[in-house]
Amino acid sequence: MKNYYFLSLLIIFSCTNEKEINQKIDSTEILNKIELPKIINETSGLEFYNNNFITHNDSGGEPSLYVFNEKGEIIETIELNKNSSQQIENNDWEDITNDNEYLFVADTGNNFGNRDNLNIIRVSKKDSLIVDGVIEISYLNQESFFPRPKHKYDAEALVIIDDKIVLFSKDREGLNSDLYLIDKTLSGSQTLTSSSSYNVNTLITGGDYNEENNLLALVGYNSREEQHLILFNNFVLTDLKNNTFVKYKIPLERAQIEAIKIIDEKTFWVTSEDEGIGSPFMYKIKVK
Repeated sequence: MKNYYFLSLLIIFSCTNEKEINQKIDSTEILNKIELPKIINETSGLEFYNNNFITHNDSGGEPSLYVFNEKGEIIETIELNKNSSQQIENNDWEDITNDNEYLFVADTGNNFGNRDNLNIIRVSKKDSLIVDGVIEISYLNQESFFPRPKHKYDAEALVIIDDKIVLFSKDREGLNSDLYLIDKTLSGSQTLTSSSSYNVNTLITGGDYNEENNLLALVGYNSREEQHLILFNNFVLTDLKNNTFVKYKIPLERAQIEAIKIIDEKTFWVTSEDEGIGSPFMYKIKVK
């Protein structure tokens, strides 16, 4: 199913984007490559957890989280429905982030703009990773739920900044990314409006934020199957329109980067789905 979506995007964006050609793009280098198990062949989020990594699959996968070490070995599988009073589904899980108390899983994938059950799953870190609540979200400006290939109501990157969940869109219509702010303390329903938009000229698939240096990192890809890293230095929520970014090309072919975790200001972990051609991988990359 994932391959069908990716093929659709290649057709949609078969015409070269002029802005993308003119946009300055720096480069990165690959420092390490780790093969991941087939059980996480559609790894779509990445977070640190208890000195290891934690991930999940995207659409149609089990409603489970997978803990793995730096060798790529699965050391724990956490089934979210096992001890939860709420029935959790993996409609289209796209990213994972955390704060001191919770993990947040973004069930926000919306390839054709027809979902009306978007949500963010809140999982307690202090209580054996039990689901603590579900934040239902919708977009105020979305008027149509008719399936279509080009729209701006898909979102695959989730980070925590200050007391907010910050969601970044995967804009299949304009290749921009809208930023949405979500109250992380409230369960129930929240209606979202865009607080800012960034002309990234790529399809955003994952994100991470480092509080110590106010570094925001996003990853994405374009119609030419080029993988991108986008860094916002000194990113702040109090002045969204003046945040600026630098764009980098990740030198990978036959890959689709779906998640990122910041190591420091210049090095990052990213994961790539298998895309039906082999195994998923985790890469350590560095900006030059």
